[in-house]
Amino acid sequence: MSYTPLVLEGIENKVRKLIFSNQQLKEEKRQLSDEKQALQEQIEALKRKISQLEDDNNKIKVARLLSGHDTMQARQQVNELLREIDKCYSLLNR
Repeated sequence: MSYTPLVLEGIENKVRKLIFSNQQLKEEKRQLSDEKQALQEQIEALKRKISQLEDDNNKIKVARLLSGHDTMQARQQVNELLREIDKCYSLLNR
């Protein structure tokens, strides 16, 4: 009695299982890549939103300072803004 056909059949079954497993892993990898891309896009959108909100918050702070009675604090805020503008101007002139 020859065991060769049984051994070959066992090897074929294992190869089929490996091929199936490989296909599943490729699909899972593709899905994870898609999910990663979507999450990265969401992160970028949230970063832009944070930047926008910080800018709006700074504008509101300046408006409150300028409309309030605390002139010293308003002057400090204006001086900070002027320094920031000067820094930007010097960077542009490089």
